[in-house]
Amino acid sequence: MRQNTVRQNTVPALPQPGRHTFMDCTLRDGSYSVDFHFDAQTVETVLTCVAAAGLEWVEVGHGLGIGGGAVAGTNLSDEQWGELATRFLPESCRWGMFVQPGLASVADVRRMADAGMSFARIGVDILAYEEAYEHVRQARELGLTVFVNLMKSHLVGLDEAVRIGLDIERACAPDGLYFVDSVGQFLPEQTARLFAEASRRLRTPLGFHGHNNLGLANANTLAATNHGAAIVDCTLAGLGRDAGNAVLEQLAAVLELQGGKRVYHTDALAHASEHCVSRLRTVATDRELQVLGALYGLHSKYFPAIDDAVEAHAVDRTRLMEAVKPHAYARDLTRTDIDAIAKALLPTA
Repeated sequence: MRQNTVRQNTVPALPQPGRHTFMDCTLRDGSYSVDFHFDAQTVETVLTCVAAAGLEWVEVGHGLGIGGGAVAGTNLSDEQWGELATRFLPESCRWGMFVQPGLASVADVRRMADAGMSFARIGVDILAYEEAYEHVRQARELGLTVFVNLMKSHLVGLDEAVRIGLDIERACAPDGLYFVDSVGQFLPEQTARLFAEASRRLRTPLGFHGHNNLGLANANTLAATNHGAAIVDCTLAGLGRDAGNAVLEQLAAVLELQGGKRVYHTDALAHASEHCVSRLRTVATDRELQVLGALYGLHSKYFPAIDDAVEAHAVDRTRLMEAVKPHAYARDLTRTDIDAIAKALLPTA
């Protein structure tokens, strides 16, 4: 068992240009699929499997990140996640947690760093990217490797995304910068252009986190790695919020086929996917909402409010989602906002 000490952050162990690595997010993003309730045996199986398969980066914890249990109930506290990661992951495998500045304080991050966390992923909406700065600076002072995850990256164009990346690089110099396809809308050619340009203009190692609303999470992840991404997110069986994520065992197989040699133990990953993760009882999802969410660029967090407004006002769901789109691209919406948009669609007397 390794000691619970804060790691000194010298040079982050990210690949050199032209190479890439995977981060496993099965237990963090995948926690949405089980209503934030993983049993201890599943946690142990996933952690021991991904470590034995050769992964060096593993994200654990509540789907919303540190402090998420205060918003959406869970059976495991942040400290318990840290204890499990420390117990079942070897020293060679870094574990970290997601951090949303509005939910987790710097003191919360320090608490988990003291528990052995070695990296933090600061998640902010791309339109509010400056909210990450102070958390990045403080996390680096704690000796953590720090990533900035730009959620809802679909809200801006390529040039604006790169400009934002440059702003972040100059302001707080994170160890890695992620573009996040939060609604599963990216197309592979779009992803390729973004990473080709961003890797040309930024010094910071780049990452990609994709969702599978249109069945393109794997293709987008490969486009990112082929055009400059240093690290990409995957989960066993694609387990993740709503439509899920890129599939770890499939991408491990692709990597082996591309390079002609084994990088990760694909057989062990596929076995764990089939005999553990794929057999979990997961929350129900709505395929229609997933596809339309990608089409109109609407995050899954809006889906409950959209369905409630459809029921309350008897408006067409697709028409409402189309009407919500321009508002969601301009700012974060509340349930009241969506209800008001639905009311505006009603015929006048």
